[in-house]
Amino acid sequence: MQTSSELNIAVVGGGVAGIVAAHLLGRKHQVSLFEKNDYIGGHTHTVDIPDGPDAGTPVDTGFIVHNDRTYPNFIKFISQLGVERVKCPMSFSYFDRRTGFQYSSAAPFADRKNLFSLSFWRFLADILRFNRLTVKALSESSLGDMTLGQYLNKNGFNKTFIRQYIIPMGAAIWSTPDNQMMDFPARTFAKFFENHGLLAVTDQPQWYTIKGGSRSYVDAFLKNFSGSVFSNAPVLKISREEGKIKLHLGNSEEIFDAVVIAAHADEALGMLADPSPAEEKLLSPWRYTQNRTILHRDPAFLPPLNRARASWNYIRENNDSESSPMTMTYYMNLLQSLQTHSDYCVTLNPASRIMDSAMIAEFNYTHPQYSFESIRTQQDLDSLNGIRNTYFCGSYFRYGFHEDAVSSAVNIGVKFGIQL
Repeated sequence: MQTSSELNIAVVGGGVAGIVAAHLLGRKHQVSLFEKNDYIGGHTHTVDIPDGPDAGTPVDTGFIVHNDRTYPNFIKFISQLGVERVKCPMSFSYFDRRTGFQYSSAAPFADRKNLFSLSFWRFLADILRFNRLTVKALSESSLGDMTLGQYLNKNGFNKTFIRQYIIPMGAAIWSTPDNQMMDFPARTFAKFFENHGLLAVTDQPQWYTIKGGSRSYVDAFLKNFSGSVFSNAPVLKISREEGKIKLHLGNSEEIFDAVVIAAHADEALGMLADPSPAEEKLLSPWRYTQNRTILHRDPAFLPPLNRARASWNYIRENNDSESSPMTMTYYMNLLQSLQTHSDYCVTLNPASRIMDSAMIAEFNYTHPQYSFESIRTQQDLDSLNGIRNTYFCGSYFRYGFHEDAVSSAVNIGVKFGIQL
């Protein structure tokens, strides 16, 4: 919809997709941004430590890191806003409370017992074999519609390797319960690993956090945005009549020329008063998982050996069942280079109790689940954009990450003749 006249456009959803869409469209049009939460940012949610000697320290709880290889649009966006980045280490650790087995990608032999363990050397060999076979499978386009479980079984990977490496890595990346990882599309899993340098021992991307916390880019956007922003403003229904868009809010209705729905696919479909067959077909396959996310000071959610602690720390609990959500802890002192008196952790889906005295804040973040049915919609999602003056964007357009949300919003800008 390239137009020289100013339009009145609603953007529904104040996560990064909605923020970037509003940022771009606001250059030429009158834009109103609506967000159901009491803050703008979605998964970009920085919390200030409320008390103690570290009071006022900003700690991220949702979106934390990005890299210099697979986030080109996001980097360009924050550069336009003058937001600074800080290099950070990226590493992964695994700890099994029942067996005591642990390793870290940055320090495989942090537990000295691993040096003398034949099974651990076989484990390392399996990682290299997985990397080699997966690079080959991608180059030959031989993964087809295989699930991750089928691919691993076909290549003879044992249950120990799957349980101690594949499942923790996949569950950490996509915030997915163990048992669902085996049904994950193998090609999507492999392609993401390849793009992020996880199939190579060398040539790793450089990772970054946002200086002052990820909310810094949200604050910079809000400072520069000339449109209207409404938080605590859930859109109950979107109806489309006579070429206009009507937003049904709690106690009012607003009329617009166009709408950008920057919400999860299931929420987007639920808002539409009269979804078309195409909208129903492409949005209905998407399912989402809620992840309980806690900012805290409890060191029990980090590996017991200090030298084994990593940026991402996967802990398998004594009572872990494969259907339970994964327990992943981000070690924020390492990721954000925090110079604080206490260690700060962000834990997803803790399987054991966090000490009450260590609790700081708790949130629920929602992530898309990937199935063959949902992934097949991605090639056609863009065909919905522009029909009845309605546009869609969000991380579900690709892999479910910040860059994917940004890219989908950039694509909408292009349709209006506006480049990032």
